Amino acid sequence: MAKATRDFTQGHPGKQLLLFSWPLILAMVLQNFYNMADTLVVGRFLGDTAMGAVGTAGTVTNVVLMLVGGATQGASVVISQYIGAKDEGNVKKALMTAVYILVGQALVFGVVGLMTSSSLLRMINVNGEANDLASEYLRIIFAGTIATALYNMGYVVSRSLGDSITPMIVLVFTSILNVGLNVLFVVSFHMGVAGVAYATILATAIAAVICWGIIWRRCPIIRPDKDSIRLDGPMAKVITKIGIPSALMSSTNMIGILVVQSLVNGFTTATLPVMAAYAAATKLEAMISYPPGGISQGMQILAGQNVGAGKFERVGQGLKAAIQIIAVYSVFSGAVLILGGKALMGLFTSTQTTIDIGYAYLVITAIGLFLCGVVFTIRYTLNGAGDASASALLSVIELVARVAGAYIFSHYTSLGYIGIFIGTPIGWLVASVVAVVRFKGGKWKEKRIIKTPVKQVAEGA
Repeated sequence: MAKATRDFTQGHPGKQLLLFSWPLILAMVLQNFYNMADTLVVGRFLGDTAMGAVGTAGTVTNVVLMLVGGATQGASVVISQYIGAKDEGNVKKALMTAVYILVGQALVFGVVGLMTSSSLLRMINVNGEANDLASEYLRIIFAGTIATALYNMGYVVSRSLGDSITPMIVLVFTSILNVGLNVLFVVSFHMGVAGVAYATILATAIAAVICWGIIWRRCPIIRPDKDSIRLDGPMAKVITKIGIPSALMSSTNMIGILVVQSLVNGFTTATLPVMAAYAAATKLEAMISYPPGGISQGMQILAGQNVGAGKFERVGQGLKAAIQIIAVYSVFSGAVLILGGKALMGLFTSTQTTIDIGYAYLVITAIGLFLCGVVFTIRYTLNGAGDASASALLSVIELVARVAGAYIFSHYTSLGYIGIFIGTPIGWLVASVVAVVRFKGGKWKEKRIIKTPVKQVAEGA
């Protein structure tokens, strides 16, 4: 069998995780910079209303892309476990089947998004000029859903094969290209919000081509043969079984953000720019606080390969190392947000009220960053082990706790929009407690997809 770039079934789990994850961490920083560039350019050159519109539109887009990405996540888990079992034929079948499912989903959601953009925005209290601007942005983004989906799948497939370098290289190029196109289309060509959307889609399409080109050349294991080129029914069922809960896991979190966004929009007035402040603050939070997400993603691959190989004890060792890394980084990132939050908000806008509101959000979320890291890492670990239903359940629990906390504190106390912000760490706290209990319970060990003994699989591969 062609060798994966990194074999997580051998060596020290913590060291393997660090060596694999540092490019993912850098890639996540670049991805968030990529996303933040849109908001920053819009805020500086088009104003607070446009910044709030693009930020809200981005939230809607992410929910749809997370739903489309279910096939991608399902394929990631299946591919990782077959790599761990040294079964090259099924690696190819899983990949090709996932591509067919992904393209079909992207077409459906893209068309639906094009038809319902304005209505979706009105449902979350986006009206007037903000609705017009956000609808214009969304229609362009939804038209490019297939390109975005294929890029995301290329990224995930690279990880599944143990290759964390390719996504980093592609994102370095794409981030620079996206920022350049943003400035060109908005500042030089005066294309407004549409220019930001076109820049995003063009950069993503180019990234998809480059990413798949590199993977195709470097990893012969993904190249289909006559046995894997067709849609494989049984494999589609396995991918869907994992993918649906995975999509729910990812999209539920985004739906929670969407509901919170609706609450935020409801407090927004001409003199209280909560929407614009929230758009900028959440981008800063992601940029500074989420790099350990690369560790979480690495744990999904580590768990998948080791569960596929039947080496369950290595999963716990890797998770312990991951939590320790996240704890250290949480202290650093929390300090940056609290001490430098106002200066960072000033990069997006010169409106003092917007800066103050955004800074309040940054301080509140900084307090719960470690809990965020814990719940996300355990969710990815359970997902990699094949326990996707537990991951989805954790997402639902986090959503309910977050939305309930946001609504109660904003509507039944005098805190107003500050109460919405408090809901975020509440959701992380509740979900992290349940996540720890679920992992320690050990039921994930029974979710191994590959039922054939590892030795037999290897001999038949």
